[in-house]
Formats: sequence, C-alpha cells, structure tokens
Amino acid sequence: MWWIRILFTVLVISTLILVLLGWQTGQPRYWRWLKIVWRGGFVVLLLLLLFFFLSRLARI
Repeated sequence: MWWIRILFTVLVISTLILVLLGWQTGQPRYWRWLKIVWRGGFVVLLLLLLFFFLSRLARI
C-alpha cells in the first residue's frame, strides 16, 4: 500500500501550495486547479483500489 502514501503525500503538498498561492494572490485560478488536483487524485485512488482488489480476487 505504499502507493497510497505517495498519492496522499502528493495531494497534501499540492493542496498546501495551491491554497497558499490562492490565499496570497487572491486569484481564483488556483482554487480551480485545487479542485482539478483533488478530483484527479480521487479518481486515481479509486482506480488503484479497484486494480488492487481485482488483483486480490484473481489470486483467490
């Protein structure tokens, strides 16, 4: 499950950077990018979990 830790770390770091940029500059594009990053990270996480469970089922 090391890939979940890596994905979570990337999401947290990118969230902090985009929140700080959006807060300091006041530009809404950083908030849009934050939504895109979180949506993409959520989709990737779901696909990885699906692949993980399907590979577990294939072993049984």
